[in-house]
Amino acid sequence: MKCQHCGNNLNIEDKVCPYCGMSNPFAVKHQEEMERYETDYQKTKKEVLEQSSRFNRRTVKITIIAVLVALIAISCFLLAKSYDIRWWNMERSISSEAETNRQAVQQLMEARDYQALCSYVSQNRITYTDDLKEYEAVFNTTQQYRRFYDDLMILQNKKTDTEKFKYYSESELLESLAKSIHSLYEYMEPQKYNPEAYQGDKMEYMEDLREHMEIIVSGYFKISPEEAADMRSMTVSRINVLLEDCYEKEQQ
Repeated sequence: MKCQHCGNNLNIEDKVCPYCGMSNPFAVKHQEEMERYETDYQKTKKEVLEQSSRFNRRTVKITIIAVLVALIAISCFLLAKSYDIRWWNMERSISSEAETNRQAVQQLMEARDYQALCSYVSQNRITYTDDLKEYEAVFNTTQQYRRFYDDLMILQNKKTDTEKFKYYSESELLESLAKSIHSLYEYMEPQKYNPEAYQGDKMEYMEDLREHMEIIVSGYFKISPEEAADMRSMTVSRINVLLEDCYEKEQQ
């Protein structure tokens, strides 16, 4: 650019002319514009950095939340699947022993060892599969007999060791006995969905189990075999009343 006073060449940054010494008005204006530009630039830069920082923090939070949600979902999925896998492995293991279990159950049935059969079924989790479904009624009646027997033993031991069995009341035990007796009779009733469970030696086993239970009831509660057999046609409440009356008479 040219000096307005002497016409010599000037740089726009020169505040005065190096030839004539006069001030350069364009340099002042240029400096003001550069300063304003620098101020605007720094302000814009600061705003951009702040917005970028806020965006990054928000993005990080959203990302962390998304990752956590994904991890929780994956964990739940794997947990559900692990349960299914464990259950499948257990079923597979039980199924692989189906024939061994069938032979053991048959032997215990023939021996009429009710307590041992109930323990064997429980310990080997036989009822967790349908491999021995034909023994379903046998297992159910045997389990009710076991409950009946256990409650009766507690009732008997309570007479000699009151402190040890103080949390068991006679009325609750008698009610539980009545429910077990009634359930045993119910499980003996043939069901259309599984007729095989009520045939041949299985029905013979259950009849012997029923008779054995009635003999115990007859001897413990001092009633006739006929009265004990009549329980088969009674409701739970009626059986409970019968047992309570007999028990109270025995205690007097």
